[in-house]
Amino acid sequence: MKRIITMLLVITAVVSAAADDSVKKFRKILSRYDVAPEAIAVPTDNNAAFWNAALGADRNLARLNRDIAKGKGLERKAIDACTKMPKFYPEYNSHVRTDLQPWADSLLATAGLPCDSIATRLYVVDNPRAEAFAPLTEDGFAIVITTGLVYNRGCDDDMLKGIISAQAVHGAMRHQLQFFYDEAKQRRKGKVWSGIAIGALVAADLTLAMTDSDHYDDFSYNDFTYNDFSTTNINVETNGSTLTPVYIYSADQIYQADLWAYRMMERLGKGDSYIRALKLLSPQVAGAETDKESSPCISDRIKFINFVTSQKR
Repeated sequence: MKRIITMLLVITAVVSAAADDSVKKFRKILSRYDVAPEAIAVPTDNNAAFWNAALGADRNLARLNRDIAKGKGLERKAIDACTKMPKFYPEYNSHVRTDLQPWADSLLATAGLPCDSIATRLYVVDNPRAEAFAPLTEDGFAIVITTGLVYNRGCDDDMLKGIISAQAVHGAMRHQLQFFYDEAKQRRKGKVWSGIAIGALVAADLTLAMTDSDHYDDFSYNDFTYNDFSTTNINVETNGSTLTPVYIYSADQIYQADLWAYRMMERLGKGDSYIRALKLLSPQVAGAETDKESSPCISDRIKFINFVTSQKR
């Protein structure tokens, strides 16, 4: 009996510690990525103004735009990596439901899109899985939802509006470019520390070489390239005219998209619609391909939104 009680106490302690870690993580994400108060204060009959205010006040986006505008070094590498990604060409994609385009345009408009800050268009593609994504295009990004999502039992326009909003955040915040840029910076940081360590080893080598002429080590570096990233292709057709979205987001970017989409719907008095919408998404995809080691599952994303609802602004 004592052994059982001890095991239960240990399990309780582990669960409690995990819950505390989640709260700390969620609090950090909320403080770093929440929508600006001026955007929340925008009248509910003007969703376009909400997006313009939110993006206009976001310091993270402003910093990224300033850095990328330099077009040198790491910035150029991130741009090149993003440029090499497959693009979505709706006019040549056999999956696009052109008969649903008027409805898609109308639905997008109810979400306040496109607007001054976000130039995009919504498309519906034939796919039985409930999915949504924001593939890159020649002039920006598109928002794509599947028939499996649109015709899913229990789905309504408010839920779709929330899902569309999350994808708009990925595109408007330039999450794909930000991901590559952050990776480039991390690689450079790693090389700096590697260089310091290698410098110490070289110094040791030189010292050793004074007494051992046969001792020699060769050090090499791998440059940052697009091919270093793992990507996922979805809906591949053999004829080449396919929707092949490739998108890689960090866990924080997934949470930010959820947060902004929820805020957009919350100000309309329909925040619960976004939580219900998350449950519609395929758990295998959850709207995007993320950094696999830290990819948040649907349950984690719902827990995060529930945490957000418990916090006072």
